Amino acid sequence: MDTDALKQAASQVARENRLPVALVLAVIEVESGGDVFSWNPEPRYHYLWNIKKNEPFRHLTHDEDFSEKPPWDFFSAAGDRDAEWWGQQASWGPMQVMGAVAREYGFREHFPNLCGVLGLHYGAIHLSMLRDRFFSRYGWEGVAAAYNAGSVRWDDSQETRYVNHAYVDKIARAGGFA
Repeated sequence: MDTDALKQAASQVARENRLPVALVLAVIEVESGGDVFSWNPEPRYHYLWNIKKNEPFRHLTHDEDFSEKPPWDFFSAAGDRDAEWWGQQASWGPMQVMGAVAREYGFREHFPNLCGVLGLHYGAIHLSMLRDRFFSRYGWEGVAAAYNAGSVRWDDSQETRYVNHAYVDKIARAGGFA
């Protein structure tokens, strides 16, 4: 997908999800630099989705948290259990949506399919859910902070700065809050 097609698709998903186009484009720029095939394994990511029960996966034991192998009760939507385990703990596509987050919103295909328009779709859904949860209190900056950190979290030493304020600043520099 070339740059113009990516921008066009991003604009469309932004409008469909009532999001500022500038914010979606800034997230793409910061997260992947516009590389639709971008992916990043994040083995310390702890939020997983239970495919079988359609709910968050249970808390992992200490050993499971550091294991390269999925627990016996971790099921796969597409492919084998190892692919599901690692796929949920990776970010995918132009908006770098986490595999587990895409699963939560109903994605049941193989994870590499999130590289492209489908990844934009699930990233925008997630961003719109965060907007609904955080915008009224924190504005778009808080929504961006939550996109990166899972929720709005403050620096303990300074309650006026997000723990990931550098990320929010990158989104701002990319034109996300225009």
